[in-house]
This record gives sequence, C-alpha cells and structure tokens, in this order.
Amino acid sequence: MRKYVKLDPVKNYNFFPVIILLFTIGLSPFVSGFNGLTRDPVVGITQDSQTTILVRANEIGNVQIEFYEIMPDSQLTLTDWGRLSHSKDLTVNLTLKEIKYNANYNYRIIFEDGNKSNWYSFSTFPKQSQKGQFSFIFSACFRDKYLPHPIFQNVLQVKPTFVALMGDQMYADYDGDINSGPSTSVLPALRSKYSRNFDEHFQALSSRVPIVAIWDDHDYGQDNSDSTYLYKEEVKRVFKENYPAYPFQDEDGGIYYQFKIADVDVFALDTRWYRSPMQDIDVEGKTMLGEKQLSWLLDGLIQSVSPFKIILSSVSFNDYGGDTSFDRSGYDSWMGYKFERDKILSFIKDNQISGVVVFSGDQHYPSAHILNWEAPINSIAETDTSITFSLSDLGTAVFDFSASPFHYTRATGHKLIPGNQNNPIYSHEIFRATWGGEFSDAEPTSVYGLAEIETTNSIKKLSVSFYEMNTKNGQMELLYKISVERDQSTAIKDEPVKFPTSVLLARNYPNPFNGQTNIVYSIPEKSKTELSIYDIRGAKMITLVNGLKEKGEHKIIWNGANSLGIKLPSGIYFYRIKIIGDKSGSHFSSIVKKMVYLK
Repeated sequence: MRKYVKLDPVKNYNFFPVIILLFTIGLSPFVSGFNGLTRDPVVGITQDSQTTILVRANEIGNVQIEFYEIMPDSQLTLTDWGRLSHSKDLTVNLTLKEIKYNANYNYRIIFEDGNKSNWYSFSTFPKQSQKGQFSFIFSACFRDKYLPHPIFQNVLQVKPTFVALMGDQMYADYDGDINSGPSTSVLPALRSKYSRNFDEHFQALSSRVPIVAIWDDHDYGQDNSDSTYLYKEEVKRVFKENYPAYPFQDEDGGIYYQFKIADVDVFALDTRWYRSPMQDIDVEGKTMLGEKQLSWLLDGLIQSVSPFKIILSSVSFNDYGGDTSFDRSGYDSWMGYKFERDKILSFIKDNQISGVVVFSGDQHYPSAHILNWEAPINSIAETDTSITFSLSDLGTAVFDFSASPFHYTRATGHKLIPGNQNNPIYSHEIFRATWGGEFSDAEPTSVYGLAEIETTNSIKKLSVSFYEMNTKNGQMELLYKISVERDQSTAIKDEPVKFPTSVLLARNYPNPFNGQTNIVYSIPEKSKTELSIYDIRGAKMITLVNGLKEKGEHKIIWNGANSLGIKLPSGIYFYRIKIIGDKSGSHFSSIVKKMVYLK
C-alpha cells in the first residue's frame, strides 16, 4: 500500500548530521549488524510512467523506496515492500509508479527495522511516443584488474539521459577464471567479480543515471562464448541480480528487450545466448540471434514509425570489428555471421525501412560505418573532425557506431581494406580512431560515444561524438563527430520512384484471417507486376503474381500455403508488390503490408 506524506518545501531534507553522529559513535548504517545497503542502488529505464530500481542489502528482510519529485508542494510516495532473500543474493527490484516524464526525483531506501539510506536523485525519460530530445553514453569493456574506474566520474558530469553498457562489464574468464572450477563455485565467483568491479565511481553513476545493459562474451562467461556455454543459466541469474529489471521478451531465454524513449524505439539484442559457434560455416542455419529473437527484431523494425530505430548490439555490426581465437576459426562479431546479417539488411531494404542505427561495443576502438549503402555516399557538411549526412540521400542505409573500451587497454581490430570503400557489399568506413598517438598503448585508456537525438524540429537529428581520455590530465577529448539528419521529405526507396502516382495497395481482408484472404491492389499504368508473400524473417514463401498487368484495380486470393502447396504456420506475414512500368524499365515502385494468419 502506497502512502503519501506532505513535504514542507522550505525544509532541507539533509541527513548528513545523522550520518556524522553514527560514525562518531563508531557505527555505520551500512555495516553488518544493521539492515542496510551493501551497494548503492541501480536506476533502470522509465517506461509506462514507471521506473525500476535495483536494491542490494546485507540481510534478509523487507525493503521499500520512498521518493518525491523535486519541486514545491510535492508528495512523498512509498513503493510496495519487496523481499530480500539469499536466493537472489539479497537483491530486489522495486518499482516507482505514477512518476512523471522529464522530471527529477529524490529517493531513499527504507528497511523494515526503520533504518534508512542516504537520499539519491535521478531524472526520468522524455515522454514515450512524443517528440523529444535525449542523449546517452555508450561503451563496453571494463576489468577489475584496472580498478578504480574514474571514467564514470567523467560520464556523470555529462549528465546523459541514460548509459548503455554494451557488454563485458566484468570478465568471468580473466583475473581468475570461474570456468576452471566446479559448478558449485561458479555462482559465488560471478557474484564476487561483479561486486569488485562495480566500484564507488560506478555506483555514484548508477544510483543517479539510468543504466541500460546487455552482455558480451566475458560477462556472459567465456571468451567468444555461444549457445553451448556450460554456465549460461548461472550467469543470467547473476546478471539479473546486478541490473534493474528490463522488459525481457523471453524470461526463460536470452536477455533481449525493447523500450521507447520519446518517439524513438530501442532494441537491445542478446548476441550470445542463441548464437551458433563462430567456427561453423557461415551459411543458412548459422545464427547470431536465433529464430525467435530475429523474428522479434524484424517485426519490431517494420512496425516502428520512429524517425530513428536504435539497435544495441554487444558485437560490432561492421566488417572490421571482431575477435579471432587461437584455437578456433571464424570471427566473433557479425563479421562471422554475415548470412544472417544480410537477411536483416535485405529485410530493411526490401521493406524500405529508414533510420536504422546500430550501436555496438567490443571493438576496442571507436569507429563509424555505413551498411546497406548505394553509391554515391555524399555528405552535406564536413570538417576535419565532423561530418553530416542526410537520409534523403542515403535511403535505407544502416549506420553502425562502435565505442570501447570503457576502461581497458586498446586492441587494433582488422585493418581497413581501401578497395572495399567503393564496394556496397562491404561496410563503408566513415571514421576510425588512429591509435599509437599521444596516449600510450601500454596503460588502460577510456573511450565512449555520446549519442544525442533531437526529434522536436522538422529536421530530426542524431549525432554521435567519440571521446577518449587523455591519460596525462584525465580529461575526455573529442575525436570525431558524425551527424545524421532526417527531414519530412526524406524519400524511402530501394530504387528511384518515377511514377507520377504511386502504387495504391489496400489492406488484405479479412485481416487477421483463417483459411484465405483477399489482397487488392491498384496500379497507375500498365506494368510488370510481382506480388509475393514473405515470412517474418524476410524469406519468400510464394509469388502470387508475376507478369504484365493492365492499369487499374486487381484482386488476388492467398490461402496460406507456400510455393509447394504446404500450409504455413500461424504468424505474421508480409505481402510485397513491385511494379516496373511497361513504357520504361526505370519506372519502379514498391510497397509492403503486414497481415496476420491464424489457423
């Protein structure tokens, strides 16, 4: 039961004198023997007027959060009680309900024995599904070998809307390999590594700035690990003990999920739980995401009406990132899973989805690439340290931004192949940091990307700035900035559209359907016409129309079968119509619609 208490706005709710008194008499509210915190809380994402905060304490018992908006005449609110137990390593997720968007809150933890923590503060997200502006820091890789992690002090000064941790937040197989011991030692070893690595600098950040987390191989468990990893259930359990609850699509599977901030959709991928071993031949069947997660991603992309669709991937999407292994062939990143990556890119192109932007980690150097591109790639503005592109020129191009390490030593990655820069089969490299300069490779460095999104104006803008720490003075220095603009006239097309009027395609009826459905379409002139059915993965199931059609309205019936006459399973399908004008082969248009088949 939530309770409300009127706050006096003239009072200063400062508990500093109490803390001084406790330490004066030799007691602390956070030591064993008192029901108190063993680590500062971790703030999660804001969705549907709710924010989840993870609490870790030192004893079994009940705990709740009291919070209030930082403004005059605000009310103090209490969350429901949550239970701390050893089964979850004395952690619990508490949900702050009925919160406001774009607001600032103070909160503290209350224990059932009456003890209370210090006050913390955080800011909520911009309102969902409305135009807005926000920013986030993204990077990956920080090891407890290089404690402390002062980089998080710098991040806190930036005041981002959230921080995206792109994987390798601890190294299960370095600095004491948990994979070498018996299974009974894995769980406590994982917990210990997280506790060591989340130092006071990280805690100062995570208790005030929302954290968005995915994992990569080392915090998943083992170098270049995949779906065959022995302790995946244990490591998922510990992951959920260290980060606030996210809206996972599959609670029993991998840790992928989706959320919305302002009018931008974000898809956080799990590139470990389902993936095939990297040494497998890269053909049909080799997977990074698994069938279910891939279908979820493609469905989410085609459903999204966001000006930018953000994908968080722990491994780089471009052709130059990715580890190799001394005892296994292949690449650890999407570079070794190109068959599935090409499925995604083809789906984006075929369905004319624009504004897809991938943020990735693991690469150990900051870089920016363009995939799904067609020549020429022209910028609309450029300096020595910045470049700006327009989606009006680039259509369904996909951008990939990679930044790491947060606090680690550098790695070189794969060398750029100049000839690939002019070949659309490969990633076009916009920027790559030059290593071996002023900052020494012999000591840990810190790198992050700052993404800034603005959708309130007629020209929507996404900018990414890369920073590296100058180890001589501890300051973050700008390396390069890439901006992507989208205006209201952005044309989304896979080939030039030169028809004076577009193809008119009515939705199928009935929809959803059971048995058969009618698809009605209209074309502006006599045209070569193709109408095909695709599954959620983008694979073609059957072609219903393929030939010359007269101007006007046409109807075709689909009975839910593929080209072999076999009835397909229930699910989401897409029908795509393409026309090429009979008078000129350059007159091309295409349109895609979704339907639901229920058997």
